[in-house]
Amino acid sequence: MPTGHNLILETERLAVRTATEQDVDLFYALWTNPRVMRNVGFPHGLPVTRCELDDRLSKQVGSEFDRLLVVGLKATGQVIGECKLSRPDEEGVAEPDIKLLPEFWGHKYGVELWRELVAYQFARTDCDIVQTTPNVDNIASVKMQEAVGGVRTGEAVYQFPEPMQGYTTPVHHYICRVKRADWERKRPSP
Repeated sequence: MPTGHNLILETERLAVRTATEQDVDLFYALWTNPRVMRNVGFPHGLPVTRCELDDRLSKQVGSEFDRLLVVGLKATGQVIGECKLSRPDEEGVAEPDIKLLPEFWGHKYGVELWRELVAYQFARTDCDIVQTTPNVDNIASVKMQEAVGGVRTGEAVYQFPEPMQGYTTPVHHYICRVKRADWERKRPSP
């Protein structure tokens, strides 16, 4: 993992940097993988080409809140997934996200990274709530949210727009929230 100007944050074992065109294979592997994408409503993966991804990566500009981010192991530099940060909406809610390659599931990387993303959101934005919407069937994601102080505040079903319904499925999800006041009071350890 390069540690120059494009390094955004680090955890004990992970480094997060801005994505470049050289990361097209990572994003293709993640976004077209049914195991990764079925929990977000794409049971056969996202229908995207390497060319489309390359184009998107080549046009990225702005801050870390506007760009695709890559997650890698600090010890080896191996890329293991992606994440995103989020600007808060008009209600003060930020919605960051994580996607890891399946071969890196089960190592607590998600919890380690999620804790740092929540801390980053509260430190670098004026959000009042960090929210996520894990699929009710994605037990690992639900546990990750709860391990970092996320509280289930509801559940819903997301329906994709009509033109996308041929390659998507509705997503039954929880609404999990970490409130700034609770986070600051508990101050989870890194």
